[in-house]
Amino acid sequence: MQVPSAVTTFLFTDIEGSTRLWEHEPERMQPALARHDALVRAAVEGNHGEVVKMSGDGVHAAFADPLDAVCASIQLQRALRDFETTNGVTMRVRCGLHAGVTERRDNDFFGNAVNRAARIMSTAHGGQVLLSQAVAVLVGERLPAGVTLRDLGVVRLRDLASPERVYQLVHPQLRQDFPALRSLEATPNNLPQQVTSFIGRERELAEVKKLLSNTRLLTLLGVGGIGKTRLSLQVAADLMDDYPDGVWLVELAPLTDALLVPQAVASVLGVKEEAGRPVVEALIRYVSDRRLLLVLDNCEHLLDACAELAKQLLQAGPNLRLLASSREHVRVAGETIYPVPALATPDPYEKFIHTALTQYEAARLFIDRAVAAQPAFEITQQNAAAVAEVCHRLDGIPLAIELAASRARALSVETIAARLSDRFRLLTGGDRTALPRQQTLRALIDWSYDLLTERERGLFLRLAVFAGGWSLDAAEAIGADADIDETDVLDLLTQLVEKSLIVVEANGGRYRLLDTVRQYAQECLAKSGKEKQVRDRHLAYYLALAEKARPELFGTMQRTWLVRLDLERENLLSAHSWCDRTEGGAEAGVRLVYAVKPYCFNRGLLGLGHRLTVEALAREGAQERSLARCKALADAGQFCSFMGRYREAQGHLEESLAIARQIGNTGMVARVLQPLGMASLGQGNVATAQRYLEEALTLAREQGDKRELAGAINALAQLHRIQANLKTAEPLYDQVVALARELDDREIIAVGLLNLAMAALGRGANERARTILLEALAIAEEIGSRPAGQSVVEVCAGLAALRKEWERAARFYGIAQAQIAYTGIQRDPTDEAFLRPLVAKSREALGAAAFAAAENSGRAFSYDAAITEARAWLENRSG
Repeated sequence: MQVPSAVTTFLFTDIEGSTRLWEHEPERMQPALARHDALVRAAVEGNHGEVVKMSGDGVHAAFADPLDAVCASIQLQRALRDFETTNGVTMRVRCGLHAGVTERRDNDFFGNAVNRAARIMSTAHGGQVLLSQAVAVLVGERLPAGVTLRDLGVVRLRDLASPERVYQLVHPQLRQDFPALRSLEATPNNLPQQVTSFIGRERELAEVKKLLSNTRLLTLLGVGGIGKTRLSLQVAADLMDDYPDGVWLVELAPLTDALLVPQAVASVLGVKEEAGRPVVEALIRYVSDRRLLLVLDNCEHLLDACAELAKQLLQAGPNLRLLASSREHVRVAGETIYPVPALATPDPYEKFIHTALTQYEAARLFIDRAVAAQPAFEITQQNAAAVAEVCHRLDGIPLAIELAASRARALSVETIAARLSDRFRLLTGGDRTALPRQQTLRALIDWSYDLLTERERGLFLRLAVFAGGWSLDAAEAIGADADIDETDVLDLLTQLVEKSLIVVEANGGRYRLLDTVRQYAQECLAKSGKEKQVRDRHLAYYLALAEKARPELFGTMQRTWLVRLDLERENLLSAHSWCDRTEGGAEAGVRLVYAVKPYCFNRGLLGLGHRLTVEALAREGAQERSLARCKALADAGQFCSFMGRYREAQGHLEESLAIARQIGNTGMVARVLQPLGMASLGQGNVATAQRYLEEALTLAREQGDKRELAGAINALAQLHRIQANLKTAEPLYDQVVALARELDDREIIAVGLLNLAMAALGRGANERARTILLEALAIAEEIGSRPAGQSVVEVCAGLAALRKEWERAARFYGIAQAQIAYTGIQRDPTDEAFLRPLVAKSREALGAAAFAAAENSGRAFSYDAAITEARAWLENRSG
């Protein structure tokens, strides 16, 4: 029997730690649970509620009046205060309440309100009662005497949909203070907020969670659009409590280079390669002692790389779990496969009452998305058969259903069904459901593509060149041509969004294509004969963007541009790859890597930056001894030097210097001589280093370039300081700071101040060093310079040792070492010579074990926490 939809309040309960109770109290738990069930049923039914179902150790109940649900919760919690009523077993029950419009069928309820009530309950602690805003509004001023609601604020629930304002029920006889809610914010994660609700999949959720508890690697298998990603995200959200070190999503769809798979994982986890070592080694160390869940999404085009990385990480991390999604097996020993089924679909030839459609997940999804597209849409007896036909013909593939439902904005369901029938006629010579689902999905996208105007199609296929999303500016620059004016791109882009072929990111500032749709668009672009033209424009746009960004990465706009390049990283990599295949790609390639070098340095992507630069230099046509090659060689040398690979750095820098001298570019000669001197110093060639650095200083003075002059003076001061000649070094650092202040270059000011602080510490001026460090720290925070922040912490370790605060020195040293692992930036020989003996003194004073303990505590600090710690200590004059 079906009952019309109505506003219903749902109560979900659950016993906190029931598994542990069964393990510790197996004999007493069965009668205790029976008593618990009786108390729950009495509380529900005694307050005019209905027990929908008892599941495991909880209840799902429904109430017509939300106040009755509140009273039932209070009665239950009060009854459970006396643990003698539950056979001497203390049971802490958590409760969640939410109200909404639902569909009822055969004594069960369906709809988002039911799922949301369960999610609210899952955020609570034992003994806690949580209410949604809807329930709080509905009970209003009717709460029992002495009962109040405490606003706990807006939290992200684990259904990944919109956040919810949650209230705690406060009763004078019940516990009132609890830890933070078990929301998405409670566990480290990067799970994205979803703009649509998660429909159905209750059985799949339960099966996947059960499988994941018994396997180290679980792969969700299925065709594009089947819902693998959405299912994996929901599973990850549900299992957060099992992974205290976090659940992390790694999106592999934008990657085209298998070598970047470990880097993508490292980027998500905040792990960076150490100098001269592959990033995989850093990942192996990271996962070795952590309990975390890693979601590898869209592995199919990078299977070998994913398999190799999965094997290494699983062997290294006993508490690591991998949840992968792919169209093909990863094929790693121990892998468990879970084929993601299509959504259950109705039989269009079955005669049924229209409300019975909601028993099918595919129909529920269609209805939900159709209402989102057209709020006036409703299911009726007249259109029910058409809805059933659409869902059936689309094989229950979620993406296909969502694309079809979006047409409800302009078409009736009957028209949608008819269009599907016309378009799929060629695919249904026999039993259409026996054909591969990929063809079905492709046919649907064919149909969506056929509905576009010629100008919409033109823009759609051009957007296929983007990787990882794009901005409106990029779409206008690359999508416009003789057929489409730049001023028309926004309207066309909006129309493509309206037709569900393009997704708008949550903040509304960027766009992207779903993976399957993007692959389709790429095929269209390849067939159009315009691919080279469009990809050349893509390369030109991102080369121009990178070259515009480079000078901004040295000043006060550094943070803004770093964030912008973060968003465009995949497009920059795609542009780099296209340089292999286009005319003029060699020159564009070396310009591109030169432009992104500061970004790679600041983001700790030294290995990636070095690889891209070497690839650009090796590209056919890039061997001409030009200024562009000279600059790229200098950057390759600097990357190597930053990573401590001084001999390799020397090779790149010597060739760069030779070209600079050959073409008579004294500015580049001066610029190359500085890192070449430091590379020589790193190899212990002090005399050679001094010769290079003195020449660099002379040339910089002759040219009057204050920035190069500051760099040259700083490098020469480093040489004097490593020789313990502080009287000469310190005035030089003062000159560096003065020049940088004239330039208003905050980064160079910070560098000069940090070196001044170390020089001051070298002569015992600890208070002067503290003041200088505070200014350097303020600059690092102001411009978002992670290298500067890292150096501040390193110098703090030395200052703490000089103050004989041995434990603090060890902790700061641990923080610094963790940041080196993150950024890959090694201390240069001068800074290492400053810090090494002070660390040794601290280790000797504390003893090896105590020093290691303090160092390890520092390694656990996040970057932000490290900066906060350093600032607080430096501001405390007596500390």
